[in-house]
Amino acid sequence: MLKKKLIPRLLVLGLFIALIGSPLSQLNFLSTQSTSIVHASASLPANTKDGPILHAFDWSFNTIRNELPNIAAAGYRSIQVSPVQGTSSTSIDPASWWLLYQPTNQSIGNAQLGNEADFKALCTAANSYGISIIVDVVMNHISASPTDPKFLDQTLYHHNGQITDVNSRYDITQKDTGVPDFNTQTSKVQGYALTYLNQLVDDGAGGFRFDSAKYIETNIGLDANQSWSGGYWNYVLGSGLHNKSNLFVYGDVSQDGIVDNISAYASFMNVTASNYSSDLRSAITSNDLSKAQGMGGLNPESSVGFIETHDDYENGTSKNLTDQQRKLGWAMLASRAGVTPLFLSRPTGAIGAEGEALWNDPDVVAVNRFHNQMVGQSECLRLQNNNQTMLIERGNMGEAIVNVGGSFNLNSPTNLPDGTYYNDASVSCSFTVNNGIISGNVPSNSIIVLTNKSVVSWGPKDPAAGSQVTVYYYSGGRPLQNSSNLRIHWGYDGWKGTTDTAMTPAGNYYWKAVLTVPSSAANTLDFSFTDGTTIDDNNSQNWSMTITGPYAPHTGYKVDYSSSTLTQGKNVTIYYYGPLADTSIMKLHWGINGWTSVKDVSMIRRSDGFWQTSITLPTSATKLDFDFTDGTNWDNNGTKDWHLQVWPSSVPVTVSPAPVATKTTTIYYDGSLAANATSMTLHWGYNSWVSPTDVAMTKQADGRWAATITMPAGSYVLNMAFKNNAGTWDNNNTTNYNYFSAQ
Repeated sequence: MLKKKLIPRLLVLGLFIALIGSPLSQLNFLSTQSTSIVHASASLPANTKDGPILHAFDWSFNTIRNELPNIAAAGYRSIQVSPVQGTSSTSIDPASWWLLYQPTNQSIGNAQLGNEADFKALCTAANSYGISIIVDVVMNHISASPTDPKFLDQTLYHHNGQITDVNSRYDITQKDTGVPDFNTQTSKVQGYALTYLNQLVDDGAGGFRFDSAKYIETNIGLDANQSWSGGYWNYVLGSGLHNKSNLFVYGDVSQDGIVDNISAYASFMNVTASNYSSDLRSAITSNDLSKAQGMGGLNPESSVGFIETHDDYENGTSKNLTDQQRKLGWAMLASRAGVTPLFLSRPTGAIGAEGEALWNDPDVVAVNRFHNQMVGQSECLRLQNNNQTMLIERGNMGEAIVNVGGSFNLNSPTNLPDGTYYNDASVSCSFTVNNGIISGNVPSNSIIVLTNKSVVSWGPKDPAAGSQVTVYYYSGGRPLQNSSNLRIHWGYDGWKGTTDTAMTPAGNYYWKAVLTVPSSAANTLDFSFTDGTTIDDNNSQNWSMTITGPYAPHTGYKVDYSSSTLTQGKNVTIYYYGPLADTSIMKLHWGINGWTSVKDVSMIRRSDGFWQTSITLPTSATKLDFDFTDGTNWDNNGTKDWHLQVWPSSVPVTVSPAPVATKTTTIYYDGSLAANATSMTLHWGYNSWVSPTDVAMTKQADGRWAATITMPAGSYVLNMAFKNNAGTWDNNNTTNYNYFSAQ
């Protein structure tokens, strides 16, 4: 929803839109002030998507640059700056913040934040800290008095009057909001926009937030086949955008469930989780954290979440939240998996000045570091203390506890290894884990951050030969604590094939390395750690992990694979014994996300008759598409191809063996409902939900739920969703879980 202050003659319509768009009634709490502190350097994630964003709302470029050491130390991977375009006034009155959202041009520099040279200097300095600068760009509209002569051309604008129906896609995309609305279907408008975006990128910007993205039409979803649909997003985010693959882009698409068209925008960029923001505020103020378990109907992997934005603060929606409530909400949000969290620094003075200090609060920083350290770890949510406490467990590496109620004694299942854990946040407390149960006293109204300080841990628990395993090493208090470069020294089955692999810092004395277990390994992987001079070999005992044999394709199957390997950035092996198997040449023809980046890879024939090949799934993959060819003939699964969902880290639903028509397969569920369920139902069908059937699942010793089914004759895809004892569904954010089957 567009919530910027409008020019005086149109304020009535602006207030009407803002009132309709406010997701919560005004809250009534007092604000408290927190003290800023300076922290030691913290490791930041490699990708902008994986780290917290500091929204330095109304901070000038030079103000931000001066704080870069502290921002990096506080764990922020990126900084969002307010719009850098020209403004119609030099006022720095904080009440005139809206000036930046009614720009007079599409150029870099204004009186409030600084000039283009200042912006370039900021980007250069930020890059040296591993921080990306995300620019809030205003592309939907312009000031009623543009200063760039080219924007006096009236063919650049829609002339359809002002918005009267906020529930009409036509109105919100083709009419004015109180300022001139660009005719974004035209090539001139699109060309000017791309030129501006490229100027920002060339000056060092690492991404964009598109203000009022919802107000610019698409050509898909609700806008498909409309007379006013357009290719704006296809063009400005297309091949002409400089450094496109390295940019983080998200859009301001406030959810209303009627005309937001959010799934269409999500195909172009990350989107704002505005419903989840409302859920968070409601959960905190009502002391019922069960309201904040989902992500507002969105996929967290493509969402930017927040407890509040500048719009929420300036229009009063969130202004009455106390600092403690904001910290509690931030702890719930930023401890979650997948979502990119954004923290708003509220303004305290003139435009250009640094805002409040809560962004650097010890609890906020502890949560930031937890978020960064847990990248790639799975998520499990548990509610305690009459829904006043949420436990956010991340694999077996850490757990955040958010308590909005009184103190209580915790006694809950956990995946953390046995041991004693101390709070990394400000409240002093400790917890004990014994035989999968975490216990200890949770102080009232508190944030608790626990991380696995085990010297060595790895995942998966028992890796298979030929698969990848991630090894973590905690150097704190160890012989290598002060080392700046570490290697893991490893071999297999009693130190065969000894080699060294460089480790990468993961923050707070943690190091990690990804190893590929040799296919010839049969029993153990053996390892120790060194910086080249000093070695940590566990007091001469070293460390070892048990490995399992390599995955073998199943006799009588046309296509097989291990579904547990369908994760981004990892290797997956495809086996084929279909109608083309007797040929002398076989290739896997594959792509991702609807047949993009298509490649042909040669396969090797095994002694059992199967052809096999391994490919690395790109980090951008959400779906793997593939067929088989001998160079002349094709096996494309009866024209249906094969399509498999790909996951960011752990796979929530696995099938073993791969589904094949007329054969049995066992479905294992380890998704968001698994940990707390007392019963679980598999709801499944085939070929787009033919003959839907419910099957009771059985809980396994490792916490997963399992059920075995027989695939019907003629089935080419297995469709699945899951329901727990409370009637809560996991349908993969309405897209279900789908595995294409060999017919």
